[in-house]
Amino acid sequence: MAIYKRILACIDGSDESFHTFEEAVRFAKERDITVFALTVAPSYHGDLSLVGIGVSIEEISKPYKETLSKAKDIAEKHQVLVKTLYEEGEPFEKIIDVSEEISSDLIVMGKKGISALQQVLMGSVTERVIGYSNTDVLVVPKNSTIKWNKCLVAVDVSKYGEKVCSKAIDIARDFQSEINLISAVEVPLAVFAVKPELYDEQVNKTKKYLKELELKFHGENISPRIFIEEGEPYKKILEKADQIQADIIVVGSHGRTGLKRLLMGSTCQRVIGLSKVPVLVVKS
Repeated sequence: MAIYKRILACIDGSDESFHTFEEAVRFAKERDITVFALTVAPSYHGDLSLVGIGVSIEEISKPYKETLSKAKDIAEKHQVLVKTLYEEGEPFEKIIDVSEEISSDLIVMGKKGISALQQVLMGSVTERVIGYSNTDVLVVPKNSTIKWNKCLVAVDVSKYGEKVCSKAIDIARDFQSEINLISAVEVPLAVFAVKPELYDEQVNKTKKYLKELELKFHGENISPRIFIEEGEPYKKILEKADQIQADIIVVGSHGRTGLKRLLMGSTCQRVIGLSKVPVLVVKS
């Protein structure tokens, strides 16, 4: 059974978002997936004539509607039927609302490759969608391609790691993907200085956990490669992705509440912000 059947592709009119949308259309065509294209215009409550800026609601919405028109052209070029959606309001709220309304199982968003700081920060809309949505989110960097041949799956010793692994099994089944599991062990120097044996304890705990996950994959006739690395998790994940030439990185977003949702966890945030290949954030 296909794990993704209904994609919500978000477009903001930028070149990056059109690239992401075209990649989503290509992916959908190969897998016979339904695609929805969404753009969100800012809402304005009040009488624009009183502000004295000399523009109308129609003029404000025009570029957003032109964005959807261009999306239709891209879809027609690839002979894919796409349903376009126009909304007004707070972008991240509308993206989440529409995703729930259409029962999408994957939200696809682009990422602008500008400065290192901006890459790490990603953008508040993407962060909020990942933080608050219960739907998987695929973040596609500029000039990257959506492929599933070789997946690098980042896990930690937690229930969220198990959730990511369950999705990785589904991916392997659906896309016949090569699965590579990575877990990074990091013990702060201050802690290591006081209790050096903690590092060995963490390594052994991680090895045991990964062995359990490996057996779970073998039970599904999937043979993953296992990597245990020492150092900052986000760096090790990105380095391994480059080393094995991964097509996609799969990560989990720990369940949080309130404002902490927006932080997502520094590892997840930095991997998404700095990755050169698409990153799938497993939520469901």
